[in-house]
Parts: sequence; structure tokens; C-alpha cells
Amino acid sequence: MRVALVGARGHGARHVENLLRLGHDGVATFVGVVDVADVGDVPVPSYPDLPSLAAELHPEVVLISSPPSTHRDLVLDAFELGCDVLVEKPALLSVADYEEIAAAAVKRGLVCQVGFQSQGTGSYRRLCSLIGSGALGDISGIGAAGRWVRTDSYYERATWAGRQGEDGTLVNPFAHALQNALLLADVEERSDITVELELFRCRDTITADDTACVRVTADGVPPVVVATTLCASTSLPPVVLVHGSLGQAVWWYDDDRLTVNDHKMAVPPPVDLLENLIRHRQTGAPLVAPLAAARAFTSVVEQCGKADVPLLPARRMGDRVILDGIDEVVVRAAEKIATFDELGCGFGR
Repeated sequence: MRVALVGARGHGARHVENLLRLGHDGVATFVGVVDVADVGDVPVPSYPDLPSLAAELHPEVVLISSPPSTHRDLVLDAFELGCDVLVEKPALLSVADYEEIAAAAVKRGLVCQVGFQSQGTGSYRRLCSLIGSGALGDISGIGAAGRWVRTDSYYERATWAGRQGEDGTLVNPFAHALQNALLLADVEERSDITVELELFRCRDTITADDTACVRVTADGVPPVVVATTLCASTSLPPVVLVHGSLGQAVWWYDDDRLTVNDHKMAVPPPVDLLENLIRHRQTGAPLVAPLAAARAFTSVVEQCGKADVPLLPARRMGDRVILDGIDEVVVRAAEKIATFDELGCGFGR
């Protein structure tokens, strides 16, 4: 299967490594990259745009790892060339774009997979099985907490970093936490969700949030609360909590680790998203992270791009900004399925 990569720098460098691995394993042929800058020693030809690459190299799959605002046009370009797509998250920035891409895929008989790699982990599949079997009992809520330390350089890595509409803790660094919680609550494809947002920033040099809490509710499903910050005093691996009447599941998706009532669960091996897309083309195997499963996520992304993001007083320590008390608050929000305001934080008052 001939695969082209759009965006080989930054996170795209990981895709370069994976493509070379899949090439060595005989799964894919890495034919070329599209990038507006020098891509260094990537061992395939580089082109300034996708049509010029396609005219010479004829890819069958296009992997898109470019800035979020470019995704819509690039996915449509890839579809026009008859290619299936794997696009990094956030795949699209509005529900209108989501619906346009979904319709275009159906019209052309093509597919779009989204780069939510944690959906390919064995721990995710095991957790879904536990919930589906009733092993956790009735689910009362899904919580997630993301708590990282990020320095000034984090916002200097790209022109879109820290820009509202393209970035923000729920949109980018903790997008997996949000998407995973929505999936486990079974609202990922629903259009009738209610979204409550609390977005804040502790740097006056950015317009997107660096601290956030969202509650997503819908009829007939457990509520979702995701609390996140990049202004912590200490980092914590992002975690998803499933609160059930028969026990609690704790899922560290970055580590592919799952416990239920403090017992470590055995999990199957992970599935690579690009390899899964290729297998889908060859055998019809189900997609692990199809675009259809990102509708609710895209709705939250769009609302994050339009919400007020007030500036909070915070403490600077060298190249870091620390919001005192936030380390405990994001964990409590996930544990209690409660918003910042309900926890009495008083942010924004």
C-alpha cells in the first residue's frame, strides 16, 4: 500500500518512524512527503503540495499531520485523488466541516480515520468489554483528568500553538482524554449533547485555554467530565475514571494500563492506526478510529473555539506558569464528576 505523509516535522516525525517500520515489515510503502519546509534526512522525496506528489508517486493512502486549520482542505484534496485518509486530531474544527468530510467520504467510497491512537490500545478494548458485559455494574459517570507541566517553549513550537480555535487543552494535548471519555459514555456519534465549558488561560501571550473543564451530557447516558491543565506544579499521566455500581476502572491510556478495583487487568496488544487502515482497505476489517466516532468531539472543539477564555492570576516560576491548587482540582473533578465551579474553585469570579 503506497502511503504519503503531509507534515513530516514535529509530531509528523513520529509518523516518519512508523512508516519506515511498516515499510520494513512489508505492510506499506512510504512514497513521499509534503511539507512547506526542509524535512531533513527523511529518505523519500519531498514536495510542496499534495497534487504534485500524487502526479508522480500515486499514493493510495494519505496521512495528514499538518496544522489543524489545514486538515479540511487536505482531506478533500486527498479524496479528490481517490485516497483514503488518516488525519491527526483534531481532525476538523467545526461540525459543518465534519459533515462535509463525512458526506464526501460516502460519495467517493473512501474512508477517514482519525489519529486517536489510544483507541488502538488493548486497554481500551478491554475496558469497553468490561463496560459492555456489565462487569462494572451501572455506570454513573466518566471522568478524566489531564495535568501536565508545560514551559514557554511549548507555545513557541508552532505558529498555531496557543491560538484559540486550533489549540487548547481539550482540543489538542488532552484531546485523547476527551475523546476516550465520550466513547466510553457512548455519545461519540450523537448530535444532541449538551456541553458546559469552563475555559481559562494563565498566560497573556496565548488566546486558547491552558486550563479547562467540560461536562458533556445527553439523555440516557452517564455524564462526562474532563478537567485539564498545562499549569500544574507536577505532571500526572492522563487518566480516565469509569465510575460503576460494582467498581471503578482506572485507565492510563498513554501507558496502555488498566485497573479495576485496584487490580491490574491483562490487556491484548495494541493496534496501529495506519496498519488498521491498510487492513481495512485489503480485507474490510473495521476501522479503529473512524471519523464517524468523532462527531461529539468535534462539537466540543467548535465550542472551545468560540467560548470566552478569561485570564487567571497565576505564579511564574522561570519558564513555567503555575496555577496554585489546580493539581488537586483536576483530579477531584474527574473523581466527583463535577465542574470547577461546583468544586468551589471560584475561577472567573
